[in-house]
Amino acid sequence: MTNKTARQEFLDLAGKKNMLGAYLVICTRQSVAKRLVDEFLMRLYCKKGGCETCSDCRKVQNGHVDIMRLNAPRVSDLREAISFVASKAYDGEYKSVIIENADDMTDAAANSMLKTLEQPPEKTVIILEARSISGVLPTVASRCGAVYLSPEPNAKLAMMGALGVDEIRAHILLDLSGGFLDEAKRIDEDTVFWDLRRDILAHCHMLLYQKGMAISIYSDFFESGKEKIADLLCVMQSYFRDIAFYKKTKKEELIINKDKIGEIRNAALHFTSGAISNIIRVILETERRFLFAVNFRLAVEKMLFDILEEKSRWKK
Repeated sequence: MTNKTARQEFLDLAGKKNMLGAYLVICTRQSVAKRLVDEFLMRLYCKKGGCETCSDCRKVQNGHVDIMRLNAPRVSDLREAISFVASKAYDGEYKSVIIENADDMTDAAANSMLKTLEQPPEKTVIILEARSISGVLPTVASRCGAVYLSPEPNAKLAMMGALGVDEIRAHILLDLSGGFLDEAKRIDEDTVFWDLRRDILAHCHMLLYQKGMAISIYSDFFESGKEKIADLLCVMQSYFRDIAFYKKTKKEELIINKDKIGEIRNAALHFTSGAISNIIRVILETERRFLFAVNFRLAVEKMLFDILEEKSRWKK
């Protein structure tokens, strides 16, 4: 089944007699999976079949009384969800539970919902989103209809053709979008994102070479870009991965951020592999921390202090 077919077949099931009570959407890019699920829900709740403009569609996007959204839920969250779907819908025909980052659930949380997944109440749909099937318990996956979303074949060339971008921009978009054309289009057209990308790369460079542990300027920047924190962390990972790859291989063709080749080559000379690897680990840990309710400023400040500590400890 092609990616386009999998996507369309899933959307066509919304509200139909053969719609299952539970689905597992597998996609390496969370934003791609979220847009697909939202489109499915709009078809499910919209009287016009998903027009994207009516009050029902706006409720799906902004908060619907019959839709519960959870992120890597704990056992207590899932108990609440089970109670939620046990009652009849208030403002539509269906009750829906959307579980993002289902592959980050604990085994205890996943096991707590097995019975409900196997026999969901009538007029209920439960949709789990995960980056990889390997992170989902087999007992959970087997109770769901699987929807696999795959990147575009020959994605870089497809982006250059469909979006009209040059090879350098296409290379960056390929990395940030994971090869999904719709996601690449969203990023390409987001002028705010490109301004933030320019600034976050400048801050990454400053972090590597500054003396001392002052972080207020960086913390303020992250606060101003709070709504795009996932994108910012993705750019940071890409930048430091480039340094790590170039340090190991000396191959410029492997660099994603080709507009920063000079900086990346220089950083590879001045910092050890241990420093860069640990900085990437710090960013990944911060990304995971944001799956849960945390104090944004404190989480960012911890990340920044840890990065400065690592680069100082390992610097040549």
